[in-house]
Amino acid sequence: MNLVRLLSYSFIAWTFFQAPELAFGRSEFLANLGQGMVKKGDAKYQDRWTLGSWFETQRQTRLQDMWLAGNREDDIYDFMLGGQTGVRTTSTGGVESSLRSRGIQAEAIAYATLVGLEGRYLDLETEGSSWQGALGLRLIGDSQQNTNLTVLYGIGSKLDVDPAAQTSDEVQNNLAKARLTLYLTRAFGVEASYQSVLPATSRNGAEIEGSAVEATAFLDFSFLRIFGTWSRETQLRKFQAISSERNRESIDAGLKLFF
Repeated sequence: MNLVRLLSYSFIAWTFFQAPELAFGRSEFLANLGQGMVKKGDAKYQDRWTLGSWFETQRQTRLQDMWLAGNREDDIYDFMLGGQTGVRTTSTGGVESSLRSRGIQAEAIAYATLVGLEGRYLDLETEGSSWQGALGLRLIGDSQQNTNLTVLYGIGSKLDVDPAAQTSDEVQNNLAKARLTLYLTRAFGVEASYQSVLPATSRNGAEIEGSAVEATAFLDFSFLRIFGTWSRETQLRKFQAISSERNRESIDAGLKLFF
């Protein structure tokens, strides 16, 4: 009996002295367990597969492929020759002119991989003519006969003739342009462009600036493109504190050859 009592007193004493250490060890175990659970949950969150992440990955892959395709070694050259014609209507200060001019336009481009040159010439019968030349950079797309986004910067010269007043003026402006071509199917697509004509002083001392927008629908048959284009050109002319705005619109039909 004395031995049992002695063992009981010893266990009680050991428990009294060891209880703080056991409590501390249990608390540390629970804390580590909680941290591990949070860390494991965060890792699962970061690695979780979702439909949204799959679509985002596919989108980024397509953009990278389109960009890298412009640097491929085969078919690095891209050429185009084209022409179009249509009747222009002109309004000045909101008043439409009764004069109609048929415009005939020729266009050519030449690209090597992502960089190229573009030029166009427009003849407006009795109302003058203009030409443009620009350096282009294709940001997206592997050719001009594919979905692409192209930006351009160049120079343009315009000769304006007023048959009624028997006067003419000539100006040369810098140009900035962006053009988007989007194929809706393998053969049918649309194209839109915006061009800013930066201010410049004309031969007669007038300050001239403006803009131009174009919207096109087209059909491709191999290397041949048939298209229709709506265009609107706005020109702001300031001369001796007098400002005037002229708008010129047209709907053209044309052909382009890619090779």
